[in-house]
Amino acid sequence: MRTIRKITLWGCLALVSLTALIYVADDLWARFRRRPVEQIKVGRLYAAVNHWNEVEYSVGTPIMETCVDALMPHFGYAPCWYLRRHTIQQIGP
Repeated sequence: MRTIRKITLWGCLALVSLTALIYVADDLWARFRRRPVEQIKVGRLYAAVNHWNEVEYSVGTPIMETCVDALMPHFGYAPCWYLRRHTIQQIGP
């Protein structure tokens, strides 16, 4: 019983360590590149609930969203690979 607990503990520790190592390496890669940020046009879709509990949608004007060219989010920006696949943002319920 103790060996299963020990194996599980070491497995979780290895997984957390690997995740932290990947994040730090990705952050250093993004910092040492000359221009790690890009601009991508993202459409907006506003959703509002009316009096009959139905959701009404209205299209907003597209905006230019700043993204970082990295695997994970850094500097407060979303990754560019994510924004390229999600070009419409829903605002509201």
